[in-house]
Amino acid sequence: MTQEEIIRTAQEMATAGRPFVLATVDQAGVPQVRWMIGCVLGESLTVSMATSANSRKLAQIAAHPQAQLMFHNEDYSRVATVSGTCQIVEALEYKRRLWEAMPELAEHVSGPQDPDFGVIEFEGRRVEVLTPAEGFTPEVAKL
Repeated sequence: MTQEEIIRTAQEMATAGRPFVLATVDQAGVPQVRWMIGCVLGESLTVSMATSANSRKLAQIAAHPQAQLMFHNEDYSRVATVSGTCQIVEALEYKRRLWEAMPELAEHVSGPQDPDFGVIEFEGRRVEVLTPAEGFTPEVAKL
C-alpha cells in the first residue's frame, strides 16, 4: 500500500462508527486498554472521545499524553493502529460539537455543560495497518 492508501484505510475504519480500543499508560507505567466510541470532527485522524470527567483515563492522559487507538474493519480482517497524543478538552464549543455529532451521549450525560462530560481529543501521528491474511508485517505511514 502507498502512504496515502494506508492513511485512507485507517480513516475509513476510524469513521465507520464502530467501537475502537484506546490504550494509555497509568501512573505506574502499566498499559491500560478499553473500548471507546468517538468520532472524527476535523482532521483526518484526530478522534474525539467522550468519557466521564472522573474517569481514570483522564488522569492517565494528563500524566502521559501518548496513546494508541486500534480500529478494525467490519469482519476484523484488517486492523489499523494509530499512535499519537491525547489532550483533555474543556472548551464548551468543542463539547457542543461532539454532543451534536454523537446523539447516543444523551444516555450518559445531560448535555455539553454537564460536569461529568469529559472529552478527549486524540491526534494521530503514525499509522500501522495489518492484514493478517497478507502477512504479519504492518504497512506504516507517518502523518
